[in-house]
Amino acid sequence: MRRLFALAAIVVAMAALRQASPEAVSPFYHLPLAVGFTLLAATVIGDAVARVGLPRITGYLLFGIVCGPSVADLVSREMARDLQVVNGAAVALIGLIGGLELRWSRLAPRLAQTTRFTLALVLVLYGGLALLLGLAWPWLPIHPEASPPVRWALASLLAAAVATFSPVVSVAVVAEQRARGRLTDVVLSTTILGDLALVAVFSLSLQALRWLLTPGAAGDLALLVEMAWLLVGSLAGGALVGAAFALYVTFVGRELTAVLLVLSLVGSQAARMLGLEPIFAGIAAGFVVGNVARGQGEVLRIAISKGSLPVLVVFFAAAGSALDLQALATMWPVVVGLVAARLLFLRLGTRLASRAADIEPEIAPLVWRGLFSQAGITLGLGAVIASEFLGWGTRVQALAVALVAVHETVGPVLFRNALRRAGEHAPARGKPLIVASNREPYVHTYRDDGSVYCPATAGGVAVALDALMRQRGGVWVAHGAGTADRAVVDERDHVLVPPDAPSYTLRRLWIDEPDFSRYYGGLANEGLWPLCHVVDVRPIFREADWVAYRRVNAQFAAAIHQEMANPATLVFIQDYHLALVAAELRARRPDARTAIFWHIPWPSPDRLRVCPWRRELLLGLLANDLVAFQTERDRRNYVMATLDELGDDVSANGPYVSLGRHDCAVVSVPIGIDFDRIQDIVADPATEVERQRLVERFGLRGQIVGVGVDRLDYTKGIPERLAALDRLLTRRKELRGTLTFVQVGVPSRSELGSYSAIETEIDRAVERINRRHAVEGGAVPVVYHKSALPVQSLVPLFRMARFCVVSSLHDGMNLVAKEFVASRDDLKGVLVLSEFAGAAQELGDAIIVNPYDIEGFAAALGRAIDMPAVDQERRMRTMRRIVAGRDVFNWASDILEGLESLGRRPLLFPPPEEPAAPAVADRSIA
Repeated sequence: MRRLFALAAIVVAMAALRQASPEAVSPFYHLPLAVGFTLLAATVIGDAVARVGLPRITGYLLFGIVCGPSVADLVSREMARDLQVVNGAAVALIGLIGGLELRWSRLAPRLAQTTRFTLALVLVLYGGLALLLGLAWPWLPIHPEASPPVRWALASLLAAAVATFSPVVSVAVVAEQRARGRLTDVVLSTTILGDLALVAVFSLSLQALRWLLTPGAAGDLALLVEMAWLLVGSLAGGALVGAAFALYVTFVGRELTAVLLVLSLVGSQAARMLGLEPIFAGIAAGFVVGNVARGQGEVLRIAISKGSLPVLVVFFAAAGSALDLQALATMWPVVVGLVAARLLFLRLGTRLASRAADIEPEIAPLVWRGLFSQAGITLGLGAVIASEFLGWGTRVQALAVALVAVHETVGPVLFRNALRRAGEHAPARGKPLIVASNREPYVHTYRDDGSVYCPATAGGVAVALDALMRQRGGVWVAHGAGTADRAVVDERDHVLVPPDAPSYTLRRLWIDEPDFSRYYGGLANEGLWPLCHVVDVRPIFREADWVAYRRVNAQFAAAIHQEMANPATLVFIQDYHLALVAAELRARRPDARTAIFWHIPWPSPDRLRVCPWRRELLLGLLANDLVAFQTERDRRNYVMATLDELGDDVSANGPYVSLGRHDCAVVSVPIGIDFDRIQDIVADPATEVERQRLVERFGLRGQIVGVGVDRLDYTKGIPERLAALDRLLTRRKELRGTLTFVQVGVPSRSELGSYSAIETEIDRAVERINRRHAVEGGAVPVVYHKSALPVQSLVPLFRMARFCVVSSLHDGMNLVAKEFVASRDDLKGVLVLSEFAGAAQELGDAIIVNPYDIEGFAAALGRAIDMPAVDQERRMRTMRRIVAGRDVFNWASDILEGLESLGRRPLLFPPPEEPAAPAVADRSIA
């Protein structure tokens, strides 16, 4: 409502200015006044039109028609004419957008198919219109007295002009909808190739007409040369500009948005002075940048997304104001007849051409909607006729203007609806989603009395993804491991979760033995896990494990395929257990859109060579559309390993790694937590009750409390942490009896020898510390809770702690660090964080430690205990800002929207940030 009031005020002010102060709209003020008024009013109308489901472009056109000289005259004829300066830049910019969308990797496999489709369509559309016009020519108010040969030449000439398409409007709709897909490719390539063919037919028809009307003109090839220069020269010139701009982006890369707009403005004016066509030059420039320098193409897309909207608003509003409604009123019977005839032959042509070229049946009925629009080329050809043949030629030009008025107004609506029906428009939040992981988010288990309970799975990743699915909905595919899991699913192995507030579907897989042990315990956790973590555990690779791993990944792919009722469904695969799922799924569904997040570190190329099936793993990940890692270091390691191992079969450019014609975006997107959920727990009165319960349970009465929360895994550095605590209590005896460290350890993979060994080592270390440093009547040095705690218990435990320790020897992220920070809205507490955890790349205000340096580690614990409150608050405030700004929903949105954006709009992932440099004392012995 506020915008409507603002629009009314703008219109009233403009009308009053035009009436009361004619001098205010003198020629000097035409352009700034027209641009300012158009930007303000057309943007408001475009937004209003978008609210009722129409393209914003339609709103801009309607503004131009209503406010232009033919109706309200708020944008006078002089202003509309002056806006053509902006229009030239807009046409070049739109052409650039279109060229960036024409990926050779997508077009090349179907080039012959697209050419057959275009030629068949042009033949039907042009041939049908030429025949109809030739037969009806005596009744048309153009040049009825023409002789039969001249009549048929005129019919051919007019048919070529009427049959043309509009690359400008088609590309603008694609840009507005951020569309990408097969329908988009067919429409864009057909509008460009079709217009080239029709311009050639037009030039030949005009040459034939000249010969009929003026026999001496038979040898006049000036027009053919002019048309060749227009087409070939425009494409060549644009290609040179594109190459130059790619170099600028690569070696300079500053002020891209401003440089892009200036280049479009100057380039369009230079093109017109040289007799070139800005739309074709822009397409060529974008094609060169987008295909030769793909990384620079992504940068260019970002610049366009920032700077193109005002230009497009002015362009389409000016196009609407330039439409001559009087021509439409005086020639409406002919206009209606030609619109109907063009529509008839367009639909017939697309149907026949689709069959001739084997266009996919799901998009074939929609293609005509994207080809309905007409614009600049039709007007340009009408102007050529008017300048060549005075008298009846001006009537042809008026007819062209009227036809464009209809097609340009209706065409964007038709094309936008087609994109939506094809599922190629920008994704909505509710777009179908499938998450696939080995571990399920909820486990149904029998109690001793036979009843069933359903706890949430422990672990930061499971909690983070559960938060995503609670908000978004969809299907989660996972291995069912609970004793009661089979009893609660339906006939399709589905169950709604969470049990307290169902919001998404859990699809369970049943992986039989010995496949599960070989896939999970064998290859995944005895092979890939130690391979990817730089710790002193030797990876073990067995052929039987690899066979089972492949078989289970194929089982996951088959289940995902069954759940993909909607072809627009996004598939989000989790972690190293499922590295081959995308390749297996793509064999079943080539159109599947998949992303995988690799939660653990990725090894260096040299370390990766230990794996006998490294090539298969690399190719399995490359089958995804997007691969995401926690840190930039992991991303670089993966790209280097891919180039080293696959050699000339792959290439890397910007964020993309290309294998043949398949592009895979490789990015770093650190995972976050459900920050808001933790804030809700903090504010819940039940949290204080739980705090008192934990105090009683663990005997935490008034002493200094430290906390660590981990799976019992050899990568978590728990023995090193306990050794540092032992050293601290040895050096600072005053802390005995007053310091308690609460270690929450969740047993994990205990059936594996390396894990049972680490559990035994931790048990003995806790027993040794408690025996050595116990004080009669004082606090127990280490309270060891050997099972999982729900987040409702972890939050009050974190809030009691003076410090929290995350001492990973190597870790992809470690969300415990972020959960501790999120729990401390009181700005108290200190995070002691290993430099080998991914979280250290973001949380530089923690005390950063090397867990292998036991002396330095012990000193860091002492510094955490002694840190003044003002330093705690400063550090915690900074870290909370980072954790809140990159929560789990931002993480998921970055990946899923990035998956949707590929090949259509820029990958707008935030660049990796360098952690704030900690003070020297943080790493030294205090």
